[in-house]
Amino acid sequence: MGDFGRNELGFMGTSCQRIQQLARDIIKNLCANYHLAYVDADHKEGDRLMAGEGEENSLMKYPGTRELRDKIVYKRLDINQSNTSIFDQRQWLVKQDLVLVNANHFPSKCQVLIIDPDKSLEKKLDRLTDVQLILLKGEVKDIPDLVKNHIKGVESVPCYHLDDTPKITEFIRKWMKSRIPPVYGLVLAGGKSTRMRKDKSSLEYHGKNQREHTMELLEPYADAVFLSCSQEQGLEFKRKYPIIRDKVLGLGPFGGLISAFMEKPDVAWLALACDLPFLTKKTLDFLVAHRNPSKLATAFLDPKGEFPEPLITLWEPRAYPVLYQFLSQGYSCPRKVLINSDIELLNAPDPSEFKNINFPEEYREAAAALRKDLKSEH
Repeated sequence: MGDFGRNELGFMGTSCQRIQQLARDIIKNLCANYHLAYVDADHKEGDRLMAGEGEENSLMKYPGTRELRDKIVYKRLDINQSNTSIFDQRQWLVKQDLVLVNANHFPSKCQVLIIDPDKSLEKKLDRLTDVQLILLKGEVKDIPDLVKNHIKGVESVPCYHLDDTPKITEFIRKWMKSRIPPVYGLVLAGGKSTRMRKDKSSLEYHGKNQREHTMELLEPYADAVFLSCSQEQGLEFKRKYPIIRDKVLGLGPFGGLISAFMEKPDVAWLALACDLPFLTKKTLDFLVAHRNPSKLATAFLDPKGEFPEPLITLWEPRAYPVLYQFLSQGYSCPRKVLINSDIELLNAPDPSEFKNINFPEEYREAAAALRKDLKSEH
């Protein structure tokens, strides 16, 4: 794919104004048969033919057309698509923390009801399905009986004056904080361990196998902890541990992560690889303390300070559709998702804890070092 799509034609060699005119003519002539898009940078006002200003020059009069305009300080996407669905809308706004809706025209999951003496509510009561806040306009001092009789438990709904912006803002801030998704733990143990020639999750460094050790390490930070495993491993592990079997096969940790989101799409997944015997509570404390739910994920830089480390990462629910977007373009590397997404990137308190163990000789060395550390503590 190109930077914008599977099929791209770039026009160059003449003025931007002439290219804009040519693109507009092509779209006009082909929009009945194809869904077309035009991509351009911003230009001076006199050189702007299709930037969405003015009916005559706007591309939005051609059905199925999209225009992506780089406005220097932001990018703007205009869409002419009559058959859009809620699924399209969710995709457009998937990265937003909060969507504010004019509920006079569109339904919304939760509502803020404004009591306006100049507006009747009789025909709108059926839209009040989950009122979170009531605002009084002008001289209104009380909630009308019409609303009291319709909204069960209305007396417990916060009520402010419409002009009290600080209180409204603080309410929304607290409301958003209360909706931060819970954290579940995921131990990634579904690999084939080809280089180790033995299941790495069965190795012991701390008096128990790494499956159990890592699950116990996650417990203080998660409402529930699951073992991510292959279909074959699931037959062996299902009576021993809470498991999530791979539903998307052959994709390694990426498939394990997607499979976890398929089970629980509305939680954040704190995912750890099972081959990190040096990992301690100190690192996880730091990760969770610096969690940013407004980002796609909270992750550490790798020990070299070059790239995000995807296998000690807290993935927010918004990562679920993004993972599928990358997969649909042929990418199944969780690190690539982190590199190309808006994430909270941290410097680890002790990057040496990220050392993963892949070969038998590494296992022997790591086990000996951890035994030595244990003895020195005592």
